Amino acid sequence: MDPTLAATASQWATDSNAALFIRLISGETPDGVLQAISSDLTADSEEAEEGGADVIQFHPAFTYPIYGEHERIFGYKGLQLNLSYAAGSLATFFEVQYAKRIEQMESTLAVALKADDVDAPMRSVLASQVCATREQFAQQVARDTLAFRPCGRKVHEYAARGDTGDERLRYEIYACGFDDAEFRKYHERMQTLVLLFIEGAQFIDMADERWRVYVVFERLDQGEHSSYSLVGFCTMYQFYCWPDRRRPRISQFLVLPPFQAQGHGSALYRFIYATVLGSDEYADLSVEDPSEAFDDMRDRNDMRYLLDHQAFAGVGEAPVPRAKIDALQRRFKLSRRQMTRCLEMALLRDITSEKSAAFARFRLFVKQRIYAQNTDLLQGMDPDEKKQKVAESFAAVVDDYRRLLSLL
Repeated sequence: MDPTLAATASQWATDSNAALFIRLISGETPDGVLQAISSDLTADSEEAEEGGADVIQFHPAFTYPIYGEHERIFGYKGLQLNLSYAAGSLATFFEVQYAKRIEQMESTLAVALKADDVDAPMRSVLASQVCATREQFAQQVARDTLAFRPCGRKVHEYAARGDTGDERLRYEIYACGFDDAEFRKYHERMQTLVLLFIEGAQFIDMADERWRVYVVFERLDQGEHSSYSLVGFCTMYQFYCWPDRRRPRISQFLVLPPFQAQGHGSALYRFIYATVLGSDEYADLSVEDPSEAFDDMRDRNDMRYLLDHQAFAGVGEAPVPRAKIDALQRRFKLSRRQMTRCLEMALLRDITSEKSAAFARFRLFVKQRIYAQNTDLLQGMDPDEKKQKVAESFAAVVDDYRRLLSLL
């Protein structure tokens, strides 16, 4: 590319993650909401109160499903993409703002430069019905702040971890299915968020009634009425398990950034796990392609539950017979991989010295599992290289287990 052209192009490139502002808005009057929509919140303003309306603002983790793998937008200066939601109902409004657009500038370049279309790609992943104007959106938010009630069946309620004592705030979990027409409409609005926060996520098939969705809301009690804000959700697919049971698998699990690190993910996961444990129709609980953050949260919660319920009493030291691991798996309804992982952590927890015979037996036990799970990757390596790779994997596993155990 010509140096002059390259220099010009770089000046007009914008990071699409930084340009997209997601807002959750609640307010009882259209004027107050309209003022909040029109306010110029800076990137550092995560929460604000404008004209009597509450605004929570945050950026996405990903925009490549919408604006391409490089997550760059060309052709604008001062670009701001505002994706606004009513905090509870998720009534939606999207608008594009910018200071300059490249077609508006005079240029001596021989090549015509054209700005990327930023409106159509976003609208292609939004619900079919979105508000057309700021005024329409403001009126919808004002109505929904007072009138919106979650779809589905309320199945659990809890207080946030480290609750400040504000008795007006409670958190509720709702169980929903796609046989509910109102929830299908709600999910159409909600599903855009999976593209923005879950890597590799895709929309699920709402025509398949084997999906179950659990949605978490914050409920704020104010006098005679309550208002709701979306906190997060989990989609779960129910596979058939011979002969007459089901095997649920968590697919998408999201807590929105403003509500993260407050215990909501753990509260939702614990409820789902308790539901599986408490029903004879479920065989076990598995997870599809979990992120590292989800794995950490699940490991901590599973280990706490297993230790609290004396799951490993009488297990002894490594090696642990496969029959005993299978019995633990059936009793606690975890996948074999997860049950083995928790068992290994429990064994390591009881070892006092890495120079002990118990640790030597533990090392051999874990290395055998690592080798068995990575046979294809290890094929073709000479014996010394195999030993080195397995030893490196074992050391990483032990470090990770110790880190997790320190968090319990």
